[in-house]
Amino acid sequence: MNPNRAPVDEELEIDDPPILGNWRNMYLVVLILHVLLIIAFYLISRTYTY
Repeated sequence: MNPNRAPVDEELEIDDPPILGNWRNMYLVVLILHVLLIIAFYLISRTYTY
């Protein structure tokens, strides 16, 4: 066993995200942006398809 390693409990600290307050809000923003990108790419592909 390595004496220089921190105990497992200390390694599992979960911090809040730096913006939006909590991880649920962060994931929601990512999901919304993903859907908006899919819609934008779909509209662009329909516009420039022969």
